[in-house]
Amino acid sequence: MADTLGDLIDKLTIANCRLWHVEDARREFIEKNDEKSLEEAEHLLNQVSKINKERNSLIDQINGSVGVLIDHAAGRNSSLSLTFEEILGTGKNKFYKTE
Repeated sequence: MADTLGDLIDKLTIANCRLWHVEDARREFIEKNDEKSLEEAEHLLNQVSKINKERNSLIDQINGSVGVLIDHAAGRNSSLSLTFEEILGTGKNKFYKTE
């Protein structure tokens, strides 16, 4: 089952927090006066790159989900295979749809 819009937003929020943490570590690493290892610098840059890829994917999924919801509200068929029911979700923890 696809993630709901709320799930995607939660994941994006977590990815943003992880990125801020890694960016802070990278800035602290740069500000150090002692010997900087190339391996540690590459590790931090790889983490930033990985999290940014994840963020970009989540943003694309959120944009697609919002597009499906707009198409549904306008009475148009969406070009994506998602349905608005999948995006909104159901259950007591899904606040975006009433049952």
